[in-house]
Amino acid sequence: MEIVVAEPEQVDAMVAITEQARANMAAMGIDQWQCGYPDRSTWEADVAAGAAYVALDEGRVVAVFRYADEPEAAYETLEGEWLTDGPYATVHRCAVDPACRGRGIIGKLFAFACEKAAVDGMVSVRIDTHADNAPMRRAVEKFGFVPCGDITLTEGPEAGAPRIAFEKVLG
Repeated sequence: MEIVVAEPEQVDAMVAITEQARANMAAMGIDQWQCGYPDRSTWEADVAAGAAYVALDEGRVVAVFRYADEPEAAYETLEGEWLTDGPYATVHRCAVDPACRGRGIIGKLFAFACEKAAVDGMVSVRIDTHADNAPMRRAVEKFGFVPCGDITLTEGPEAGAPRIAFEKVLG
């Protein structure tokens, strides 16, 4: 498996994986991504910005996520305490093809993001998720992310929604 910057021709597969993740969350009663976000235009913008990544298994897209190395406004709303004050990267919109679950792909995405963040000069990686998203909460904690408190999303269709924020210190 390799993780690469997403290309425009991969957007269909990225959208399909996102829609499957949205349906799975709905089936589990999780009110995350249920407003139609992220959608095709979200992924197209991420691809155009070079911020969307895909995991490929024999050339097939099996997972997606967004990586960024600029500060995020929502993280300024933290009710709690971050582990670091230095520059950080963020990982968002993680989704794995349901047919590929149980293969440790999400951990590989996190490892890639942490390695990239270290190369980019970041001191940590931050991520957030819905309080009811137990599978993602387990995955981030299993990888060593530490819960730091609650944030409120500040942008997009989910603005105003609460999330649990996590941070992993690099190095």
